[in-house]
Amino acid sequence: MKRDLILLLGVSCALAVALSCSRTDRKKSVDYVDPFICTLGDHGHLFPGAVVPFGMVKLGPDTYPSSLTGSGDWAHSGYNYADTLIRGFSHIRKESSGGTQVYDRGWIASVLPAVGLPEIDRSKTAVAIAKRRERATAGLYQVTLVDEGIEVALTASTHCGFHRYRFPKSEDAHVLFDPGSRAFVQRSCITVAGDNAFSGTLRTHSSAIHFWACFDKPFISFATWDTVLHRGVRHFEAQRAGVLFDFHTLAEEPLLFKIGFSVISEEQARLNLQSEIPHWNFAAAAKAARESWSNILDRVEVDGDEEYKKIFYTALYHSCQQPSNITDVNGKYLGFDQQVHRSEGFLFHDNYAFWDDYRTKFPLMSLVDPATFKNVVHSIQHLYRHCADYWTYSNPKHEPHVGGFSVSGKDGFRPFLTCRHEHMLTVALDAYEKGIAREDIESMYQGMRSETMTQMPKEYDRLGYIPARPDQTFEYSYDSWCVAQMAAKAGHAEEHDYFMRRAGYYRNTWDSRIGFLRARAADGTWLDFPDDPAVNREKYMYEGSPWQWRWFVPHDVPGMIEMMGGNERFIRELDYFFTNHLYQAGNQPDIHAPFLFNMAGAPWLTQKWVRTLLTEPMTHRYGTHEFYQTPIFDRIYKAAPDGYLPEMDDDYGCMAAWYVLSAMGLFPVCPGSPVYQLTAPVFDRVSIRLDKYFYPGQQFTIRANRLSAKNIYIQSATLNGRAYNRSSINHETIIHGGELIFEMGPQPNKQWGL
Repeated sequence: MKRDLILLLGVSCALAVALSCSRTDRKKSVDYVDPFICTLGDHGHLFPGAVVPFGMVKLGPDTYPSSLTGSGDWAHSGYNYADTLIRGFSHIRKESSGGTQVYDRGWIASVLPAVGLPEIDRSKTAVAIAKRRERATAGLYQVTLVDEGIEVALTASTHCGFHRYRFPKSEDAHVLFDPGSRAFVQRSCITVAGDNAFSGTLRTHSSAIHFWACFDKPFISFATWDTVLHRGVRHFEAQRAGVLFDFHTLAEEPLLFKIGFSVISEEQARLNLQSEIPHWNFAAAAKAARESWSNILDRVEVDGDEEYKKIFYTALYHSCQQPSNITDVNGKYLGFDQQVHRSEGFLFHDNYAFWDDYRTKFPLMSLVDPATFKNVVHSIQHLYRHCADYWTYSNPKHEPHVGGFSVSGKDGFRPFLTCRHEHMLTVALDAYEKGIAREDIESMYQGMRSETMTQMPKEYDRLGYIPARPDQTFEYSYDSWCVAQMAAKAGHAEEHDYFMRRAGYYRNTWDSRIGFLRARAADGTWLDFPDDPAVNREKYMYEGSPWQWRWFVPHDVPGMIEMMGGNERFIRELDYFFTNHLYQAGNQPDIHAPFLFNMAGAPWLTQKWVRTLLTEPMTHRYGTHEFYQTPIFDRIYKAAPDGYLPEMDDDYGCMAAWYVLSAMGLFPVCPGSPVYQLTAPVFDRVSIRLDKYFYPGQQFTIRANRLSAKNIYIQSATLNGRAYNRSSINHETIIHGGELIFEMGPQPNKQWGL
């Protein structure tokens, strides 16, 4: 008996230890992040370097030859997974978007360790890296330079980069600082201070980036340079002024280097560095970067397939890299008016792609990071108040770019790496509708009104459309609807009615004889139309065919359904759209389309097509602008370096956020209206931890019982224990917390959700 008891206790203890270990060893959300996903060639344009959530610094390798002008494989972020050579490790980049390659226009603040005197002109040479020893996790990047035997590790904070180099034993070790390419850096100056620090300014067109940097040990000697070395010259200014530092190193002894940035001044850059990384503990800095990611990724917990979790958390990671927080640690920031301001209760952010991200990323932020979302809205308010004449050119087809950066702004000023600003007002409305921002309604309304009247001036009221641009007529009708909602909040009844009339202008470019939107001349006549509406000529419609643009009336889906002939015909044609591979997964105009079945009375088709888009290989006919040469049969989202389809840009997190929202089973067809369309998640359980500062609830959970590869259809649902028979859910319901449970099955229940 005693022996049996001892044996039982031993088994119990072993079980307890095993359970304890399983809890301890369970992978955390941050462990699922793979920064190499979507870094191969033209498959997302992301990079695997060190970054923290919404950080200004994005520190990583600039690879070769993909980043060379004219190369067959683009590296918009400066990085291509296929490359085995690098030019250096740069700190500021515009990544994850298409358009003109950033690297062929300029790498910014690049640093390269070397054994033996390096070539100072980095455009002429590159060094080999050991791909098998290349590693990246959230906030940390590591690689070895093969020929020199130098181990490199990089981490970052919001405004700072931190490098650790392990050299071999050498009396000929160097660290080269390159300000950037001639196409980006118009002028630069360097000042070497003492025996371990330097600072400088990189003038880029009519704006500037300032820095302050230091080593953890004295350098033996140094030389500033432009085209040649200038030994011992401590202050040097030229078109491209850089600096070379010389060291004696011991094997495996780390050489540490850190650098802070500011768009205001060198002194501000020094303050940022001293505040964010005041120590020389590289491991502690990397841990802090990782913890900053855990803090945001842990706000959503999912249970289910391991591969889907890897894609999900990496997509959430990619969704939270931009816009960039450019507010210095003492609250100062450089506004769109080129004046230094001090923030009051918010952090000023820049580096936007509103045309893409209003659809997915900012609605996602309203759920998982409302604090940053509020910062964004205050930053929009700053633009409205201080720079009313600043607008990215409103015709996206002719949007001018220089080096991948929008040409726009007061006196030619370009904000910090800004991409584009169309539909910025939609983001503002969404925040107000969700209670994330409530201040200064009148001021925000006037800014939104100015934005939409700039894009579609009053003279177009006579026509009720924009000549030759049915796509923009559709878009600006939606913008007018947004302004109308804010007009009502601000108490402007007549203005509300006026903008609601403009919200219906989309009907004036609908040719009912052919059932598509169509370009019209100023005299009202219809212009030419392709024989096949699946063809994307981009003559009258930007980055989409007539088939893809015909679904873009997010603010008036009932009106769109009626215009197309009623629910039955609408459902039939929308299903035809997906069945015949007319959906363009790699671009924005139609990414809400699979959720329109919900709104037309066929939610089971939303469940079918969203699941297919998230998890199944399917035929894809379209690249970003036109047909692929040969249709591609593949999954859209994969846990691999070619994580997206070819030509599919992440666009500052838009496509990543599409995955996150859709995989959770929530999607906002009409940002600005606080409603999410429902579908089955790809996970057994999704739990959103709500921000207690903004929301009354603690957690909102979605469960999908009996979910499997076959059981993809919702049979029934309960919300907080009560039957729920709607295919949408309000933001207000979610933020009060609770549990939505789906019972899943292999066949559609065509009565649920109607």
